[in-house]
Amino acid sequence: DAATTAEFNRQTDFEYERIRDFIILHYKATRRDDTEFWRHCRDMEVPETLQRKMDLWMANGRIFREDEELFAEESWIQVFLGQGIVPRGYDPMVGLRPDAEVDAFLGNITGVIRKCVDRMPDHAAYVAQVCPATPPT
Repeated sequence: DAATTAEFNRQTDFEYERIRDFIILHYKATRRDDTEFWRHCRDMEVPETLQRKMDLWMANGRIFREDEELFAEESWIQVFLGQGIVPRGYDPMVGLRPDAEVDAFLGNITGVIRKCVDRMPDHAAYVAQVCPATPPT
């Protein structure tokens, strides 16, 4: 029926637009300028939906995820920080917790990461295990 089709199309458009935004951010945030292509990507206008997300991030490091969009907040944060885009401010909610509590929380995360890393093989051992190759003769 027409109502079901319209709703499907609306949801599909929404998801495609958010996927588009996520991909564009990778190109927009580049620091490369060695070719006209990369200069164009850096200087291009972005969709309003992406600009809102970029503005919010730059203001206070917040990511707002709309209607269960595909990419989680962590994914957006990884792209922003991975591309060297650091917010000018921070989320004011951070100020509601005592520094000692925040330090303890972050220290716990560091400990969990350390335990995981300690149990993992190093890169060479992992590659040898997952995709062993016969050395050339």
